[in-house]
Amino acid sequence: MRSLLFIVLFVVHACVYAATGLDDLNRFHKEVKAFVADFSQVLKDATGHTVQESSGQVWIKRPGLFRWQYSEPYPQVIVADGERIWIHDPELDQVTVKQAAKAIGNAPALVLSGKYPLSRDFNLTEVDRGDEYQWVSLVPKQEDTEFAEISVGFKQSSIAILELKDNLGQRTQIRFHQLKMNPVIDDEKFRFTMPPGTDLIGGDQL
Repeated sequence: MRSLLFIVLFVVHACVYAATGLDDLNRFHKEVKAFVADFSQVLKDATGHTVQESSGQVWIKRPGLFRWQYSEPYPQVIVADGERIWIHDPELDQVTVKQAAKAIGNAPALVLSGKYPLSRDFNLTEVDRGDEYQWVSLVPKQEDTEFAEISVGFKQSSIAILELKDNLGQRTQIRFHQLKMNPVIDDEKFRFTMPPGTDLIGGDQL
């Protein structure tokens, strides 16, 4: 589950003042070319019980580059270099690699890499939860997807919360902190080097 979460960060693509959640989401998608943020993440099961809490940092650079790095409770790094997606589990001494094009076909959120309007692949609806956030619900138009719904919460026109509901009813909430919009990020941040002695899964895709 954790390894799939990086795909959803492609909904986060710009920050300018806007009147509604849909306006905010569209501006993110159109205007942010890069961002860096700390995050805290909570996974809950279908009954609402907390299954796992984690935290880390994320770097995104459009189109197609990102680094999603967990530090707590277990280290894990997910890197997209524009052609492949690398998932490194240091404790397992294991790296999984997949072609980005195949991942896009299997995971609808990867369509949000900035190449197409969100409305092409999602039904977008503003949702009033009665709190301080402006919420937008994104429901995939395809049926064979990893997620049943993605919700994005904005505060003062800035991305604040990302929620994911999978097909088993589990919910993952990601809160962003210390956001930096459109910073300069060296492309080296998105290059992955295999650690010595690490097992490679999916090496036929190299």
